[in-house]
Amino acid sequence: MYYIVPLGNPGDEYANTRHNVGWTACDFARGKWQLPALSRTAAFSGEQTQGVYAGTEIIMLYPHTYMNNSGSAVVKLVPKSAVGNLIVLHDDIDLPFGAVKIGKARGAGGNNGVQSIIDTLGTKDFIRIRIGIAQKSVWTGKIKRPTGGGPLERFVLKEFSSSEQKQLPSIYENIMTILEIILKQGVEKAMNSYN
Repeated sequence: MYYIVPLGNPGDEYANTRHNVGWTACDFARGKWQLPALSRTAAFSGEQTQGVYAGTEIIMLYPHTYMNNSGSAVVKLVPKSAVGNLIVLHDDIDLPFGAVKIGKARGAGGNNGVQSIIDTLGTKDFIRIRIGIAQKSVWTGKIKRPTGGGPLERFVLKEFSSSEQKQLPSIYENIMTILEIILKQGVEKAMNSYN
């Protein structure tokens, strides 16, 4: 059994924001894998679906606890003995748009949702798929990272630009392939292939 948890915020105003890219990536995979429609679950504080893909049983949970309290939903879903099979998908302001990195047993890297999961589970021994949302400077080619709480918060809650939106399907295809490798061959194979 694998537990796939995209991080984001519930509500239409957040639906297509950079912060919710984990949700939209999972929407894409869920459709391709023909999993059942999401259903509301009070027990796990969110919406969930489950099924079998590539011979592996999966549960996909979209927490409705808001990003900063994601751990309160995850701790209800994932048994302590199965934390190694938890896959968390989330936006990453330190990766350029289009980049995807896989990790396991890493720190939160400044992501409050991931930190909430680490704090509530009492471990960081789970799989993370980090999805880059940062923009690069046209002058230096370096990531333009907003500074201070206000600008950073405003940036992650913005929608993708029209040119970025055209690229999202190919990024989602890449993420879906990564998920498939993890389910079929394990996270080490995925990291060796993609990082």
